[in-house]
Amino acid sequence: MKKIEVAGLFAVAGIEVLNLEQIPNKYWGNGAAFAQIAEKNPWWQVTTKVGMIEIGWRKRVISINWEGTAIRTIITPDDVTKEMNLVHAWSLDKALEYLTALGKEIKNLSLPQ
Repeated sequence: MKKIEVAGLFAVAGIEVLNLEQIPNKYWGNGAAFAQIAEKNPWWQVTTKVGMIEIGWRKRVISINWEGTAIRTIITPDDVTKEMNLVHAWSLDKALEYLTALGKEIKNLSLPQ
């Protein structure tokens, strides 16, 4: 994913980005055999007001991981790999759908109690 794509996804999803930093691809790792693939497919660490979210392409899915936040919830009923702090999206459209749901959780977390 390119930086502009990630920034656009988060903007449309309604998640304010405080910082966007390229990080090494966590799926392909540092092995020489996959160095070119990993280099062409960086991941991104997105700083939000509630913490860090990582996003990037694995082989065929986009991994979205919000372990660096206080949010712990399943954000979709879809039959995809998902946990309380991550989801795999099979397309950019689905990534946007999941980020939008995550954005709602961020807004809920940010509301005064």
